[in-house]
Amino acid sequence: MKQISLGLTVVAASLLVAIPALGWDLLGSRDVRDAVDRDSIALRGDRQFERIRLCVYERPVHFIDVQVRFANGQVQDVPVHARIRPGQCTRSIDLIGSDRNIASVDMVYEANTPRRGVHASIRLFGE
Repeated sequence: MKQISLGLTVVAASLLVAIPALGWDLLGSRDVRDAVDRDSIALRGDRQFERIRLCVYERPVHFIDVQVRFANGQVQDVPVHARIRPGQCTRSIDLIGSDRNIASVDMVYEANTPRRGVHASIRLFGE
């Protein structure tokens, strides 16, 4: 009985990690290391999105600033200011304006990677 219970717990935990991606398209990802850094996820193609979210895997990431750059030159600053644990995502971020063709998402963050060779992964999803 304990083995069945443990097996169900493992399956449930793996589903919790996968849930952020359900119904959302993976737009890009970036492996991040070290302390405070800046990275960008560039998107290609002409595709409109209503909202995005950033999901974290492997190690925690503290987002300091996020900016969405659109193909028409407009920029949307997103106040995230949150520490996201592995398997979790930022809140759903609504994109403003009528032309929501994303050129890139720029992030300033602090990754919690204490040892050399250890990294966190950030995945950008859109809907």
